[in-house]
Amino acid sequence: MTYGKNDLPYPYCADFSGIVTRVKGVRESTRAALVNSLKVASYLKAGANLIERNLGAQRPATATGDGRKQYWSGLSFLTERALSAEVEELELPFLRQKGAGPYRSTWASHDDYLNDLLAFMLHAINYDPQYGADVETRGDWLATDDSLVDAVDRSSYHELMALCRMPLFKLQLIMVATAHRNDGIRGAIANNYAGALEPWMKIYEETIAARGYQLRPGITIQEFTNLLAAVTEGLAVRHLGDPSADIADHGPTENLVGKGVLGIMAAYLEPIKNPTGLTLREVFERAADNGGPS
Repeated sequence: MTYGKNDLPYPYCADFSGIVTRVKGVRESTRAALVNSLKVASYLKAGANLIERNLGAQRPATATGDGRKQYWSGLSFLTERALSAEVEELELPFLRQKGAGPYRSTWASHDDYLNDLLAFMLHAINYDPQYGADVETRGDWLATDDSLVDAVDRSSYHELMALCRMPLFKLQLIMVATAHRNDGIRGAIANNYAGALEPWMKIYEETIAARGYQLRPGITIQEFTNLLAAVTEGLAVRHLGDPSADIADHGPTENLVGKGVLGIMAAYLEPIKNPTGLTLREVFERAADNGGPS
């Protein structure tokens, strides 16, 4: 049986125009056809497999000759040799390739391939497949649960756990550290954030309205969403790097992300029926003028 790109699972069946930009080809028509070929999709799948295997939550520890654990650095696992070995073992309907010849005929250099792979991995089309489709369910908790506080605790805990198990999140952390070297990667990271945060922005708008609140003057829903994302991502980094920090040791109840989210909500939300009309800055300035909070 002959397979085509349309037979591949999402997101590999998607249009890679504007994502994969560094393949070889003298003619533009040749390059355009190659971009959306089964061959290119298969090499991207091989690279994605290596990233998931080496940055995933269940990455096996390896050892050096003297028994010490090998510490991985950056993307050192994405070698041409490892990629060629991986693409030889791909499952149908991906295209298996043997040897380095097909790879070298597709990209002029390994750097070109890595740029295309990273643009693909960090594109918004890759976020949902790794993150999981239950974001809508967790969003429903915020709007419909009897207790908003309990819903925030549960939702923030599961969001933290989702980020910490995502190879894509760890890949993004690596690339953010060196993004200033490559404007294309910065654009891919921005695209990834858009795909991640736009659904949550809608969820927050629905939740705020359903619970009878509104945002204080001086803050937009985009800023509100960015603040909550920053708290969640920052504590996810801390949890990954320092598991002893007690970020989420107690499960959904009393996790630190939930406390941070509730603090931001308490600061920037006010009841629709009894608004003060004050910005957060004005609230603090008035409290300071009156000798501090009562």
